[in-house]
Amino acid sequence: MPASPVGKKKFSSLQSIPLVFLLLLLVLTNVTVLCVLYRKTGRENLCEEGYQGTYLGPAAGIWGKDPHHEHGGCMSKVMRIEERFAIKLPDTLPPEVACPLICGGGTVFEAIVDYVESGKSVAIASIGGLGTAAIRFARLFGGQVTALSRSEAKRGGAMKAGAHFFEACIGDVDKMANLAGKFDVILDTNPTNPDIGPYMGMLKINGTYCKVGIPAASDMNFTYAWIPTIFTQKKIAGSIV
Repeated sequence: MPASPVGKKKFSSLQSIPLVFLLLLLVLTNVTVLCVLYRKTGRENLCEEGYQGTYLGPAAGIWGKDPHHEHGGCMSKVMRIEERFAIKLPDTLPPEVACPLICGGGTVFEAIVDYVESGKSVAIASIGGLGTAAIRFARLFGGQVTALSRSEAKRGGAMKAGAHFFEACIGDVDKMANLAGKFDVILDTNPTNPDIGPYMGMLKINGTYCKVGIPAASDMNFTYAWIPTIFTQKKIAGSIV
């Protein structure tokens, strides 16, 4: 479908974009994928004049607002796009590996870029698809990575993904308290609405708790005390693709 004029305005010159991340959303053929490009400011998917991202935009069919063909938008076999939004996959990277990796990776990528630095102590909470991708990215960015989970079941997978340490502590207030002041960053990938108090206690002074897992719309609110936030200069953040 025709490109949005808003999208064109935002990306009139690729040379002006200092940081471009290619989020692979759809395999169009066995070697071609559809991309959404964004940067730190003026991002196409957070356009002020309306959401322009293909994944949840008006053309996304069952995942958007208006189904335009049998499977709709980003799930269709054929879709008309601007050529600059398509890239070739390397022959050595199968589409079935690239799409889930980069889609899930894209969800955590911005948070990793914003908050993870070499030598920082980083905790990844909840080790599913997003958590596994976050471990890999955080490790590549030089973080000292600890995987947090509810039980020992995910230990092997987390360590294989690159975690330096593993703690089966989520949901156990006492175990979480034993990790008080340990982390510079906690990236929470769990799509639930937890009590963030125990997580905030696990942060160092100036630390950041960043939520990327989206809770149910019926359970979106949370509370936390101002005094410990102010006096420890800790931050509560969110991040989106």
